[in-house]
Amino acid sequence: MQEYFSDNQIEEMVYRLGNMTLLEPNLNRQIGNKNYTLKKEIYQQSNYQLTKNIQAEEWNPESLHRRQIQLTKKAIQIRRSSFL
Repeated sequence: MQEYFSDNQIEEMVYRLGNMTLLEPNLNRQIGNKNYTLKKEIYQQSNYQLTKNIQAEEWNPESLHRRQIQLTKKAIQIRRSSFL
């Protein structure tokens, strides 16, 4: 992570929606704080489609930003949906 993010970027981006994903507890324990290359392989084992859809080759500020935009658009679509 240090190779792509400065210390300031890490502090600024760590809790952004684009940097988070749902993951089953057993898979989450497996990956802990491992690097993205290893996490990406585990993400593909998830039952959550949102997590399986993480396809970035590298995890860097640009890929995090793209995912942030994607998730924001999904949230807006869900919010506008009528559940009645």
